Amino acid sequence: MNPLLEIDAVSKHFEGLKALDRVSFSLGKGEILGLIGPNGAGKTTLFNLITGTFPPTEGTIRYNGKDLTGLGPSRIAAMGIGRTFQIVRPFKGLTVLENVLVALGASRYPRFLAAARRFRADDSVSEAKALLSRVGLLKISDVKAENLPLGMKKRLEIARALALHPELILLDEPAGGLRAEEMEELVSLVASLNREGMTVLVIEHNMPVVMELCERIVVLDHGIKIAEGSPEEIRAHPQVIEAYLGREEDA
Repeated sequence: MNPLLEIDAVSKHFEGLKALDRVSFSLGKGEILGLIGPNGAGKTTLFNLITGTFPPTEGTIRYNGKDLTGLGPSRIAAMGIGRTFQIVRPFKGLTVLENVLVALGASRYPRFLAAARRFRADDSVSEAKALLSRVGLLKISDVKAENLPLGMKKRLEIARALALHPELILLDEPAGGLRAEEMEELVSLVASLNREGMTVLVIEHNMPVVMELCERIVVLDHGIKIAEGSPEEIRAHPQVIEAYLGREEDA
């Protein structure tokens, strides 16, 4: 496996709390890796370390062989890492198209005046529409984002992340709160992005979604990695069953 992302003995302490404790794993180019665990296991904290929101207390995070330590979110995003958030917050007063145009600004509008001149430039609009087509939202590009159902807001969130032209995308509970039909559409979208060459790291509590999408799964519990393996191996892992999936008699 050719590593794209390497998490090497990474810890994060918040005063007396160890949110992550010497977590290590790697993610290969073109892979879909699942990150699961109970609430409070440290999953979103790890996303925040990868994307530069917080620095790690210990350990190293490398992307394409480059150490990310000390780099801020904008630098890391420019290197090719995009992310979505568990709670989607589009610009409610803007249309679907305008939301993606704003996201394109990370690479197109280095200064405020440039943004004012180029916000609706033909090349920007064409690229935004291409991204909306990619996630299945082109037909509603003129709808205000606040009027979208949750499933479409999740896809808009992915389109905004894709506007950064990432090689790696981090998805934080993309199926959370979705109906069965919306989940199927989301799984299909993520799988299609992966077939196009996108590498994916996904946090998800919905086990059917994780088991269907992911080639490998890493399991965290109280900030510690307790298991790593294929969906079949994780499903049968005694420590994972005890900590997260639940014993048969508990079900």
